[in-house]
Amino acid sequence: MDGMKEWYYQSFKEISDFGKNVPNIQPLVDYFVESAIQPKLTEWKGHKVYGFGFNADTIKWVYDNWTPWQNDVIVASFPKTGTTWVRHIVRLLYFRHDEKLMKMTGGMAMPHIYLETGIPLKFELLDKLPWDRKVLSTHVPAALFNFEKIRSAGAKVIYTIRNPKDQLVSWHKMMANVPMNREGTDLKHQYPLEWEKYFDVAISGKQQMTNIEGEYYMEHLLSWYPHRNDENVLFVVFEDLKKDPLKEIRRIAKFLDVKISEDDLLKVAESSSFVSMKKEYHWTDKMKFFRKGEVGDWKNHFTVAQSEKVDALVEEKLAETDIKFTYEL
Repeated sequence: MDGMKEWYYQSFKEISDFGKNVPNIQPLVDYFVESAIQPKLTEWKGHKVYGFGFNADTIKWVYDNWTPWQNDVIVASFPKTGTTWVRHIVRLLYFRHDEKLMKMTGGMAMPHIYLETGIPLKFELLDKLPWDRKVLSTHVPAALFNFEKIRSAGAKVIYTIRNPKDQLVSWHKMMANVPMNREGTDLKHQYPLEWEKYFDVAISGKQQMTNIEGEYYMEHLLSWYPHRNDENVLFVVFEDLKKDPLKEIRRIAKFLDVKISEDDLLKVAESSSFVSMKKEYHWTDKMKFFRKGEVGDWKNHFTVAQSEKVDALVEEKLAETDIKFTYEL
């Protein structure tokens, strides 16, 4: 427990040291440590959250009270669909010529920049840091996201999509390595170590990660799908970014109104490659946050029956959309 306290304290202190007149970070540290040791279930609008510092009360507070700055960017997603990758690209587009901001934002992770984690004090800290535009993230479904307030403030949203088979494998591998108190909590049931059990729990919507019980990735996609043509929303597909990073990074830059030379574009593509990111985000090594970053690795884990079950879910849930997943390149 002491090691956990130290990690959270240092992670918040390293970031707060960049700011002036920042609030006392200890309540934030205490909240995340307590959430890791003894996770609690919170709920808003039927959407449940359990553990890992995620807090339905904070989701409600953000919806009702928080206003972003103009030119803030929120990378929205279902877990393990390219969130960190796209957020890193946005960081590079915004801050690539500012060594201080690259260093400051490089240390930001789940506790700091997800809208639904922690307590409202966190947003006071973020506002005291020396940046004029924030790069944040969220995993909430659209029903819990205040689109009108975000649009009116002049902020932009990038929603990431990845094929559900690779998403599920990546999600399982990461959660198997996340430090968590499994015994005496429901986490061991929501995130079992065995792949077969994990697969069934996940697709059944039993993992309480801002979803309504019984809802999974498909419902998350469906909630965001109607906003795909909003003027301040851009959909980015993981496999497209993998296949042609220059084209997709150029799309993102245009969406953000960032002018970039071809030389800089190449540098951003190189700095956002899987190998480069794994080196920069070295603090994630312990929980295998970056694993392979491939398209098609699901074939090394799925049984035929599991593959067919996901195919059936996609056909059932997404039949009325134009979403077509890429399962191999």
